[in-house]
Amino acid sequence: MAWPEISIDDFPPERDDEPSSLRQDIIDELSDHFACALNRELLKNPDEQTAKQRVLTQFGDPIKIARQLWLDAMKEKIMSQRIMTGISAVMAVCCLAVVGIAWMLFQESQSINQKMLAQMAAMADRPLPVATTKMDPQFLNQLEVMMQKQIAEANSSSEKMHPIYFQLVEEKQGGKPAAGFKGTLSKVDGKQKVFIVDAVSDESGKLDFGNLPWGTYNVNLSAPWNEEIFSLKITTIPGRAFTETIFCPTAVPRKVPVEFQVDWQGIPAGEEMFLVCDFRHFSISYGFNHRQYNLSSRRTIQNHTWSYRHNLTIPAERGVYLIDVKNYQATPCPLSEDVHFENLEFQDLVWKSTVEALQGEYMPPTIYLIRKSQLSKLSELNSIKTIGLISSDPNGMDLKTYAYPGMGMFVSPFEKFKVEPRLLKILEKKDSSAAKMIYAFQASRLISAYKATTEEPNVWKIIVPDVDPITQKSGSRRF
Repeated sequence: MAWPEISIDDFPPERDDEPSSLRQDIIDELSDHFACALNRELLKNPDEQTAKQRVLTQFGDPIKIARQLWLDAMKEKIMSQRIMTGISAVMAVCCLAVVGIAWMLFQESQSINQKMLAQMAAMADRPLPVATTKMDPQFLNQLEVMMQKQIAEANSSSEKMHPIYFQLVEEKQGGKPAAGFKGTLSKVDGKQKVFIVDAVSDESGKLDFGNLPWGTYNVNLSAPWNEEIFSLKITTIPGRAFTETIFCPTAVPRKVPVEFQVDWQGIPAGEEMFLVCDFRHFSISYGFNHRQYNLSSRRTIQNHTWSYRHNLTIPAERGVYLIDVKNYQATPCPLSEDVHFENLEFQDLVWKSTVEALQGEYMPPTIYLIRKSQLSKLSELNSIKTIGLISSDPNGMDLKTYAYPGMGMFVSPFEKFKVEPRLLKILEKKDSSAAKMIYAFQASRLISAYKATTEEPNVWKIIVPDVDPITQKSGSRRF
């Protein structure tokens, strides 16, 4: 496991109003900071245990920090919930009072009905005319049936089981039924799953989870081709069946043509330049120096977001592209069998005006700035560990360290951006290892998401910031 060893189980009990990714985001961010601090300490002292102890002395217990970060993020919701709890308590007392009054009225009504029944039974024993005698038993039977029905309805409780099912339809209103979709419904109490129910939609598109108690449930839906909706939360109420229509994709995302446009005002002169756009994200197993790559794209269908996990063994789904800035051409970047970067020869590459990408929306890529002569050592991208991200703030430039490149970063892996000496001294005061880092930038004008659709031409614009040379003045103005 990555150091420090922080898991989702170390947080307070999970809350219903908690963002689904909050805990993992805190773990990732905290792990990055601790890992970067550890890397800096290892540069000073190669003993790993000593370095770890220094990091812990400097920052404190990572689990306590993670809990505090979680509490800070949830503080407003917790206070709101406490206020709502107080209001709910007052409403509950009022409801109990209403229920008590209703119960007293029911008991009184039942007593009156029983007295009426006894009186009618006594009247039946009296000597009456023949016609009247024949009608009384029928009237009494009807009255008794009506009373028994009232009693049965009054005794029905909110603990009845009620059906929960979804109607799955392909893409739009009036579409065909979506058959073969898998669903998982789970009842959660804190961290514990009370029970899980699995179902598959039938030929009519009905995804039926059967009769279940009322309450709050999490639902995951999965298409036959590995496209999913995660943690769809539903709440059922006593005495009513729950049903909802969900619009589903009709098939696996299609390949569509994508054209790259690069705006690079300060492009270096004298040599052809290339961009490596990597839309994947990855995790690192510390101690094993191994990166686990993955890529997901998403598409929204009638207010529901479906996530498609790419099969990186298929070249067309890897999401890594090489762009020839001068000639406005691109090609899928060749990778090794374990989807890592490998050294390339320019004459072996096949360039086109467009490349293929799967339908969907993609988060911003990591962008590496490469000279033509550096294509032959592209495999060195696999070993990048510490990134110094230079960004601007109201007071000028700032430097933050990351354990590995991330989305939206512009990285110069083989040569440093030209930082003004006076600015470099300022950065080194903030981090003593700044001079040894690989620098990266994150421009505010970077597109937040890239979409590949079948409805219109897909033009993905990349605006490379003016970062050569970097000065405190230009940095504040341009980022």
